[in-house]
Amino acid sequence: MKKAFMIFIAVFALMSISFAADAGVISIHNATGFDIYEIYISDSGTEDWEEDVLGADILENGETLRVTVYGSYRIFDLAAVDHHGNEMYWYEFPGNISQITIYRNGTAEYR
Repeated sequence: MKKAFMIFIAVFALMSISFAADAGVISIHNATGFDIYEIYISDSGTEDWEEDVLGADILENGETLRVTVYGSYRIFDLAAVDHHGNEMYWYEFPGNISQITIYRNGTAEYR
């Protein structure tokens, strides 16, 4: 029994290291001119959006939010909803970027 428990702990530790390696942090700067109430990030290869990364928070105009992204997105899309309910989309960001500045006209800068 003790040996089985130790194997379980070892496998769990290896999985934790693997998941941590697939996590990345992206800073999203809001330059839209409006407060943003919802932000979604998803792999470009899927049709479904992930959960809202803001939850109950708001990303005010001019503020920056740091988001931890899990998974190995090679190319990802971003969607946002402002305080009027207007939806904005930005597509095909490289998965290795660290910062995105989003603008109301649908453009974005990243690095």
